[in-house]
Amino acid sequence: MANFVNSTKQIVGVSVTPNVGVEVALLDKKSPTVIKYGKRHIEYNLATREIQDYDAFKAAVIDLFKELDISTKSSVYLTLPNVHLDFETLPLIIGDEAISNAILSKAEDSYIFKRIEPVSAWTDLVVNSQTDKRIIAYTSFQETAVTQLRDIFHELGSDLIGIESSYTAIIRGLYFTNVPGIEKDDNLNWNLLVVNPNSYALFSMQGTRLIDYTEVPLAIKSFSYEEAYQAISTSVSQILPNFPAKKLIIVSQSDDICAEVLKTQITFDDEVIIHDSNKYSKIPPVNLSSSVNENEAASMTYALIGALATDHLEEKILDLNLLSKLPSYGDAYFTFEYKDNTIVVTQELARQAMLVISGIFLVIVALVYGAIYLAGMGIKEQTKKIQTKINNTQNEIQAITGHDGVIDIETLITRIIDTNKMAINFYDSIATDIPQSVWLQYYYNKNGDKVALEGISANIADIYNYYKSLKVISPQSSIKLNRLQILTEVSGEEYDLAAPDLGSKFYDFEISNVKSPKSEEAVVDEKSEPNKDVKKNNPLKNTAPAARLEPIDINN
Repeated sequence: MANFVNSTKQIVGVSVTPNVGVEVALLDKKSPTVIKYGKRHIEYNLATREIQDYDAFKAAVIDLFKELDISTKSSVYLTLPNVHLDFETLPLIIGDEAISNAILSKAEDSYIFKRIEPVSAWTDLVVNSQTDKRIIAYTSFQETAVTQLRDIFHELGSDLIGIESSYTAIIRGLYFTNVPGIEKDDNLNWNLLVVNPNSYALFSMQGTRLIDYTEVPLAIKSFSYEEAYQAISTSVSQILPNFPAKKLIIVSQSDDICAEVLKTQITFDDEVIIHDSNKYSKIPPVNLSSSVNENEAASMTYALIGALATDHLEEKILDLNLLSKLPSYGDAYFTFEYKDNTIVVTQELARQAMLVISGIFLVIVALVYGAIYLAGMGIKEQTKKIQTKINNTQNEIQAITGHDGVIDIETLITRIIDTNKMAINFYDSIATDIPQSVWLQYYYNKNGDKVALEGISANIADIYNYYKSLKVISPQSSIKLNRLQILTEVSGEEYDLAAPDLGSKFYDFEISNVKSPKSEEAVVDEKSEPNKDVKKNNPLKNTAPAARLEPIDINN
């Protein structure tokens, strides 16, 4: 058993896991035994990586605390499904603020944080004084989600002492329950495979130290039963050689994957240990008191155990508690209730409020001064716009009525029919003539004959055949194969597909006779975001520039 410390402070573990729901448990102060356990189903949005309904989460927590006879005034440690976990190499000389800025800059590369500010926690993995470098691991969550969760537990009167990613909590939970046997050899290399409903994550460990990590999006529910296992085993088998180890631990948190079955399909020469936190669960992963329902606790997650074990281990393992980087409610000047929300006023918040108020005052003065000048200019500009609209409308009326002022209904109807017929031809082709290995991502049609179509394919010949079929349907169209390029990174999460052979090439193409709005946005993105460095020995994260092929017109 891992080094266990009798804790004088009793912590309630709360964990959220897709499929499982929200779990609440209490650990005995003197032994590694769970004395209370319960769970409730709540919805988790896998696309936005956030609890779907925070009111439902709050209601579930209140219900479980009442059912288990746990005081809401307790200390609570919360684990959440991972949102973003990564590594960064930084100089030793920089301070905490510079590290936070570097993490913020890199975390914003994730699509989750394009519109929502992240909040992060980090810890040192390797510190090298000879090179003056440090390697850190960091985790990031949506700041809005963390704020809502803090408010919920504050309203309940709970002392929320930690919020952490389920991934690092799972590792601590495994250590606490002595699964990998790492207390016998701190230099033991072992791997952890965590299967989620829409991805899998692979961790390389040396004792309690994280060496490497990768997460691969995989739309498991889109596969049949046999195909799902084959897709995971094929993908994992290509990565495992880069993670040499003596043990492999498989933890399945997806109802579509049984860890015991997956074990038989993954090639690994040494010991393989399995655990299911899903409908296939059979045995609880930790000792239970007689008051706990063993069948209900069979699917207990290691993330929950990691939350319970926070203050029961002598050694800190991957301490990535988000709240350790945030001001506590104890630092507040005061709190007050407003429309069922708890407003917490801290010293930092007060300082920022003063700056905002000062800024607003200056803005008001500037607006009053500028309003007088802009009023006259605004009226003149508005008059100009109205006159332009009038002129455009008159031109359109003249084009329709002709010189004699009479609308040619027959010509107008013929023009509309011809336009719709061409558009329908393209729609028919899209619906019936798509080759098997072509996936369409975008379609744009204006006035029937202005067409832009984008997609990806694993086969160049299918792209040409699809282009030819479009030309056959509408031979009078001027569409061309304007873009054909090799993709070096295909994300299953983005395209909702998984390629069993991760080494295969995919081709991105565009068939059009007009510049689509999406193409114009892509040009802007390409200019603003240069290619990032390729991660070493990781075939799933190749972001090198794609090879470009010249536009092709099969009529020439």
